[in-house]
Amino acid sequence: MQGSSARGASAVSGAFARIGAAFSESLMMRTVGMICLPLLLAVGLAVVVAISYSSRDARTALEARARQTVALLAGGVGDALWNVDRLAAQAMLRPLSDDPDFVGAIIVESGGSVFLRLGDAGPSRHGLIVEQVSLIRPAAGGQAAGQAGEPGAGQRIGQLQLYLTTARAEQIINSRAWAIAWSGLGLLAAVCCLLAAIVRGVTLPIHRMTDCMAMLAAGRVDLEIPRIDRRDEVGRMAAALGTLKQHAAERLEFIERQARHMEVIEEIVAKRTEELSAALETLKRAQNELIRSEKLAALGGMVAAIAHEINTPIGSGLTVATTLSEKVTEFQAILEGKELRRSVIRAYSGSFGTASQLLVGNLLRASELIGRFKRVAVDQTGELRRRFELDVVCGEVVAMLRPTYRHSPVSIDLKLPAGVVMDSFPGALGQVLTNLMTNAMIHGFADASVAGTITIAAVLEEDGRHVALTVADDGAGIPVAVLPRIFDPFFSTKLGSGGSGLGLHIVYAIVMRVLGGVVAVESQIGQGTRFSMVMPLVAPRQSGHDAAEETVAMPS
Repeated sequence: MQGSSARGASAVSGAFARIGAAFSESLMMRTVGMICLPLLLAVGLAVVVAISYSSRDARTALEARARQTVALLAGGVGDALWNVDRLAAQAMLRPLSDDPDFVGAIIVESGGSVFLRLGDAGPSRHGLIVEQVSLIRPAAGGQAAGQAGEPGAGQRIGQLQLYLTTARAEQIINSRAWAIAWSGLGLLAAVCCLLAAIVRGVTLPIHRMTDCMAMLAAGRVDLEIPRIDRRDEVGRMAAALGTLKQHAAERLEFIERQARHMEVIEEIVAKRTEELSAALETLKRAQNELIRSEKLAALGGMVAAIAHEINTPIGSGLTVATTLSEKVTEFQAILEGKELRRSVIRAYSGSFGTASQLLVGNLLRASELIGRFKRVAVDQTGELRRRFELDVVCGEVVAMLRPTYRHSPVSIDLKLPAGVVMDSFPGALGQVLTNLMTNAMIHGFADASVAGTITIAAVLEEDGRHVALTVADDGAGIPVAVLPRIFDPFFSTKLGSGGSGLGLHIVYAIVMRVLGGVVAVESQIGQGTRFSMVMPLVAPRQSGHDAAEETVAMPS
């Protein structure tokens, strides 16, 4: 039983699904449905309303006739009941049998016993209208007083009950309802046929044109468009479809020509791309060589400055050593001549001590300069990552560069807080400072007679994970037109005069890609230039550097 119910429900749902699909896929079905369904609902509503109002009116009329009848019979039936004359009462009620709606009548005595019953009357039957009237004892003079409550009424002696059926009225109402329904259905059928004819005249041409458009979309530009000789919208649509087909054919031919051209262009582009790739590789190698040359040139300048700086303690030490050697020769001669006296020994001992102190001091100074140069050179020529203090590395770089600018009126001011420890690339940071200071000396203080200041300052950011490093000068400044290209490779205002155009590009590349920070520049003509960098204390891990990375702990 449950399986049958499930199959029935499935069949019903399938039927509704097919009907829904038909309405959604067919314009004719949808149009007819949109018009006929409301019309069908209107006819059904009219039938229901007609039945309701007709039934109410018929029942009201039947009840009014029943009240009128019992009112007319009350006096005579009351006399017959008072006189106990059943024949007279029956004669009065018998004409009611001719009424097609009559079912029965009952005269009940005041004690509740039935005095007279005519027809098949009873409260158990349905579809009946029951009207009751009280029977009153006739008044003096033989005239019935009528219904209780009227002036002159007497004693209540019984009751008259009249039963009328609504069957005939309902039959008439049903006949009228069926007539209305059949008329509505006939009208609905006529409307549906008319709509179907109208819609069919529209949908069939549209269906053919839809098939043509589908084939056009599939690339069938050789098909024949159906000819529709009409002046209405369908005819204009067919003409537009023909024009569309012609344009589609022309467009397809154009696309095919373009495709052939594109194949030729792709071959040319592939060849040019290969040539450009080779040229790009050559440019990259040249750029790397230039960057390496830039680094070596900076390092060479530093070597020359350090060599000049080291020459002073080495020269002093050599002079002291020469003098000491001469004194030793004299002392040995005195020893061989056996003229040794205590005063002579004291004099030579003092000379030897003084010479030794001078010699050791100059050698320590030279050793310190060489060690500092070695640290800076190793950092800048390698890609070593280690922990370091920012102020120490910056101080070493400035100390290495200071001899280069010894004869310049430009001073270098360091404002670096102590204790800022970074886990980064000190060589890359030193290269950035070297390039920025060199750029300031070349461009900002091109006039060697003008004094100025290069300020290197650092501030720890509020998050405790970044440091802001600035290199500022009060030199000539940079023109506004030049600022947007300041970090471009091979761009220099002194290109051909010793500038390679890579110094600031190297700064940008190192800060962004190696140190993981950002760099910006601000400048005004005559007021100087300011390079601002924000870098993390811990540089990001990068495959290019971490592949051969060696972390060196800073000595405590």
